[in-house]
Amino acid sequence: MKKFINTAVLVFFVSFLQAQSTAYFKVADNGSFEKIERVTSGGYITIGADSAYKIQIMRWDNNFNILWKYKLTDANISAISLKIVEANDGSFYFMCASQEHTGSTLIIKFSSSGALEWQKTYYLASGNMNSIALSKATGSDNGFLFGGGQCTLYNYIIKCDADGNIVWQKQYFYPLSTGVITCWSIIPDGNEYVVSSGYNINSLLTFKIDALGNLNSHTAYTYTGMQIIPTRIVKLNSTGGYAIMGNYNSSNDNKTEFVAIYDQSLNLLTFNELTVTYTQFTLTDITASNNGKNVVVVGSIYDGSAFTIAMINLTNSGTINWKKRAAGNTATTNKNVEFRGITQNGNTTVHVGHGYNEGRIISIIDTNGNGLCNDIGFDISNIHKTLALQSQTMSVAAANALSASVSYTYNTSASYNKVVYCGSISGIESNAAIIPMTINICPNPVSEKCIVTYPSDNINGISFISVFNISGQLIFKSQIPASSMSTELDLSNFNEGLYMVQISSENKILGNEKLLIVR
Repeated sequence: MKKFINTAVLVFFVSFLQAQSTAYFKVADNGSFEKIERVTSGGYITIGADSAYKIQIMRWDNNFNILWKYKLTDANISAISLKIVEANDGSFYFMCASQEHTGSTLIIKFSSSGALEWQKTYYLASGNMNSIALSKATGSDNGFLFGGGQCTLYNYIIKCDADGNIVWQKQYFYPLSTGVITCWSIIPDGNEYVVSSGYNINSLLTFKIDALGNLNSHTAYTYTGMQIIPTRIVKLNSTGGYAIMGNYNSSNDNKTEFVAIYDQSLNLLTFNELTVTYTQFTLTDITASNNGKNVVVVGSIYDGSAFTIAMINLTNSGTINWKKRAAGNTATTNKNVEFRGITQNGNTTVHVGHGYNEGRIISIIDTNGNGLCNDIGFDISNIHKTLALQSQTMSVAAANALSASVSYTYNTSASYNKVVYCGSISGIESNAAIIPMTINICPNPVSEKCIVTYPSDNINGISFISVFNISGQLIFKSQIPASSMSTELDLSNFNEGLYMVQISSENKILGNEKLLIVR
């Protein structure tokens, strides 16, 4: 028995320590991937659609072998505003649009092992409510938040518990608004949430709320002449600040996108207009890398004849570090390809999208932007613009959404045909290197409770303590207070056996230690 346990532990450690590879490959001959998220216990989860626009949710292991999958086939489901997040307990919340109630939000909960636990729609008594933003809850709360904005419900955020019940719902107003105010993105940060919003077509409204939805702070900036959409916000751990990626339409025929960098107090540090010489430029997703010292944005460029991948790495001061552009990897003349989603894996990034002849594609990109097959030239300018700071006070009001359980049809079939075009996906997990940390567990073996101690110098920013079973499945996760030195674990509800205790930040694994429960 002891030999078996040691072997299992060795395999478990290897999954954290393998060298990083780069690769570009397809996993299906048709359809598209829209989003990808890295899973805490290892591997990834993707959402997208097949060629018939039926939504597919796929859970992958570290080397992109399917663990479980779903296809949503009900006529009420629309492939609009697709989002997925991992909750603090390792379960998943998926969001898309429903055609019921003249337009509503559908949330589906999946367990970590892939069981579909419930489906609910959120709607208004009159008018549509198609949501845009989705976030896990803060701390050890296993619930979620979602939000959006339209004429019938402005700049709303709705907090739900793990069973999908509405806990609170609020609207957030800014007095200079002349139209719809929209919540575009939400992220948890400590005991708060940070929200990227916009109160006019040329504004950035960024604010923080507490766990109950009360407004803590905000900043508002405008820039005359721009029609901007602050679509996604990410945390920069190295500075404590944030980065926002956005889109806008202007007189240059959609050739410009932007990345805005904020400090921890939501002061705008730099606003970067990224402009190309081609026909059209679109950014679709952003992630932080290198512990928040860099951000990577992805999307596509249309040069008048074909769509190509666009990928840019910027420092957290707004300087372009590198830029990459690539065509599809197909023998046909039609090499249209686009990136739609990105997630971070240590200092490397994993990208998903669509190729016209390749179908659903994935690419593993290293710190220097390597991993694509067909690099081509990329002309882009980065101009730092000054935005005007506004000084009005925000207000908060109640929202009036309703919810109902539904039972939409689905199946567990999804096409899968992995073909590697260049590089290797062998051992891609993980460049998120383990930083040496001495973790002590006392007592160990343990029956009921133990104390986990670790160096306080390593616990900066947002850090977590997690427990994995022998199969690598996350069974417990909790946030660690900054500069803490120890955490008590109550193991009374755990089964006997061997476990792994892990200390991590949002971007790296700080250390692991074995834990044996005996009774």
